[in-house]
Amino acid sequence: MEASATTKNASVFICKDGHRTVALWSTPDSCRHVRVRAQGPCGLPVVPLGDAPADAKEKMLNPLKASKKAAKKK
Repeated sequence: MEASATTKNASVFICKDGHRTVALWSTPDSCRHVRVRAQGPCGLPVVPLGDAPADAKEKMLNPLKASKKAAKKK
């Protein structure tokens, strides 16, 4: 058996709330993260992980810490 000649890389996209979306074949238009089924998908626009703003990356890496900081700002 021979390996296929084409290789695909997984692309990671992130919305402003820090939800990750991984795509293999296409570029997603919106975030597909579903936190509560009754509310449906997040639906925010996504950007590639490398182009994401620092605050979105912080939420992605440590959502608990980011939520505590947001609660203190209120």
